[in-house]
Amino acid sequence: QISCIFFFNDTATTEIYTEQIVGSVRCVQETGAECYKEIYDTLVRNPEVFKDNQTIEFGFKVDQKTILENYVLFLAITTHSKEQLAHLHDLKTNYIQTLERHPKLLRLVNDLLSNELISTKPADFGFDTVEIFLKTVHHYEQHQKDFRRQLVQHNIRVLEKYYRKIYVARVSELLNVPKEEVEVEICEMINIGLIFAKIDRVSGICLLYTSDAADDLLCVDLGGRRIIKKKNT
Repeated sequence: QISCIFFFNDTATTEIYTEQIVGSVRCVQETGAECYKEIYDTLVRNPEVFKDNQTIEFGFKVDQKTILENYVLFLAITTHSKEQLAHLHDLKTNYIQTLERHPKLLRLVNDLLSNELISTKPADFGFDTVEIFLKTVHHYEQHQKDFRRQLVQHNIRVLEKYYRKIYVARVSELLNVPKEEVEVEICEMINIGLIFAKIDRVSGICLLYTSDAADDLLCVDLGGRRIIKKKNT
């Protein structure tokens, strides 16, 4: 892993180390979000280091807007976890004024933190030109696939809060996602422990064992025509 911690007040020194870290981020994608955060914070502390839209080695753009976009989008394509949630809440708490100047990023952060169904179409978010999705970036196609996957999985987690059981076909309809893709994502989430569920392929029903509805033993319409929320206690 890369340690992206900056203790530099000298502009020249900051520039040298920032260039080294920026190059490293391109090679170690799995630590990208944390590294982009550190780079962004460094640029905020030292705005004179790079000019807007400046490009350095590897064709990497170094300006606050690009780095912030990459930070937020790397969070968005990262598998749901407590660490990811902590970063998203930190953005809402400590970077809200900055996010308000970038409405699309703010919308994405709000959506990922919400308990509502969101669009599963990456194009609806308007990030086609964000750097991590460009052909010039390593693994850009995987980034695009991961973005779609996390949007779908977010919605499955939302449904898991309110449903005890639901037809997979109805999930497909609600999410506007092919049934086969829904099954793949539910199985993936089961495998990595994000949800506790089972798909009955004979009946086509997905049983959700940890949903709020299940906790309260509420009866949920199997057709998915209504969502029953957990009772207030």
